[in-house]
Amino acid sequence: MTEALGGVPYTPRRVRPLGLLQIDDWRVKLHGLSASPGGELDDAAQEGAHKAAVEALPRPGTGGGRYGVGFVIAHRSTNAYSYVVGWWAYGCLLSTAAYSARFSEPAEIARCPARQAGCVWELAVIDHERRAWTRTMLGAKAEGDVEGYLGAVLSGKV
Repeated sequence: MTEALGGVPYTPRRVRPLGLLQIDDWRVKLHGLSASPGGELDDAAQEGAHKAAVEALPRPGTGGGRYGVGFVIAHRSTNAYSYVVGWWAYGCLLSTAAYSARFSEPAEIARCPARQAGCVWELAVIDHERRAWTRTMLGAKAEGDVEGYLGAVLSGKV
């Protein structure tokens, strides 16, 4: 018999767009993801997502192969908040940084180990972002469609 590794059973979670964050010359899509039945994120969790993006995003946002666009996932999981920041560079490269925070202090972020990419629910949102990037930025238009990428949002269950 195999022992369970203490994982959380997979149940779809609600994801919804929470608008764009403007951070210096970056424009970043904010995704709200939640394990709670209501699926809402409080203002402090959105503040934590903003803090994570401010800390993670390289400056400047444009130039040096960067487009000044990316995304943040603010995830209210079953035991803590997590934030995944992603940004695109050099045509097809995605860089990420992950952070976490306690429920009691969702805006007090701590950086996760560099090897952590995200949980299965966050990876579903990252997959949406990959597909949106491929469709809008790696298509027929040589310069891509940044506005199309920023307008490609995810809403529903993942």
